[in-house]
Amino acid sequence: MNFNIFNFLSIMGAVQGVIFSLVLIFFPKGRKSSNYLLSALIACIAITMGRHVLLDMHILQRHPLLESVPLTYLLMIGPLLYLYTKSVCAPSYIFDSNSIKHLLPSFIFLIARIFNMLDQFYFEVGIFEMLNDNEKPEVILGVISMSIYAFMTFRIINAEEEISDADVMNRIWMKKIIYGWAIGWVLFATLSFIDLMFYDFERPYSDYYVLFLYLAFVIYWLGLKGFYERVTHFTKESLVVEKEKISTIKSTNLQSEMETLQKVMKENKPYLNPELNLEKLSEEVGFSPKKVSVILNQGFEKSFYHFINTYRVEEFKNRISQSENQNLNLLTVAYDSGFNSKSTFNYIFKKETGVTPLQYKKKMNIKAVV
Repeated sequence: MNFNIFNFLSIMGAVQGVIFSLVLIFFPKGRKSSNYLLSALIACIAITMGRHVLLDMHILQRHPLLESVPLTYLLMIGPLLYLYTKSVCAPSYIFDSNSIKHLLPSFIFLIARIFNMLDQFYFEVGIFEMLNDNEKPEVILGVISMSIYAFMTFRIINAEEEISDADVMNRIWMKKIIYGWAIGWVLFATLSFIDLMFYDFERPYSDYYVLFLYLAFVIYWLGLKGFYERVTHFTKESLVVEKEKISTIKSTNLQSEMETLQKVMKENKPYLNPELNLEKLSEEVGFSPKKVSVILNQGFEKSFYHFINTYRVEEFKNRISQSENQNLNLLTVAYDSGFNSKSTFNYIFKKETGVTPLQYKKKMNIKAVV
């Protein structure tokens, strides 16, 4: 038995990954589909890594039947990451037949592996003989699959569209996952390429310790952050129904109502409250939430969050130009302007102005304190 600190830490990471995946299923927080997809993603990474670590420890080799059990899910990782990203970033996402199509290649390969295992030990027909002790097809296809889905996932993350503060945080969370996953993909692709080109996939598993340890870290991080960070969503049905309701309502005094709302925003500055929502703004103005939605959508042609954040950005620009605020750092001024997090502030400000807050200060020749 080959036992050392590296495969010990790796196998512990794999075990924790399985535990985290079960926790996400049985104790979900937020949207269930996101929890289930993240659970499946963590489980696939953990089980795949766990199998290779057990091979490195010479445990599975003692049991040929267990060694042939298909516990490598490289083809599932890319699609699962892509689908999880969609479930987090797209409020209208539902897991349907279109989602299943992305997983079909991995299911087909898994079924082939299962038949190969049964054939080896029971039927001995040799239909899937090429898969015997041969990981080349899955590794090569896995690298290709991950590359394709990496591109598709980045497109979702960088999509330009109207999003709420909660969705900003969701996208920032997903970017962290994507960048972390990208590092793992580069490690995996590089090691696999070297192994394929120069060693014909005969390199010892110990050469992959750096990848195993990194994946163990990613599993811990994904599991903890995925469970404790609640992802906020709106259901597709509620969005569609609300949009239909608003579009069917016509206001006869739209211009005067717009002026009333602008007056409240200018005099009372409700946007300085970081917890401001549609209901609270409605109370401030004296209109119903539905009426305010009509004013924003039909009058200003903006969503609630876009409308509010426009005022917050202008408030920040006004405050940062005042001499008494010259010695305050950017984040302090942002909080005073109504933003509730650094990530949201940076994202919204750049989207509204085209530059970062620091670039704006330099452009305006204002002394910056960061």
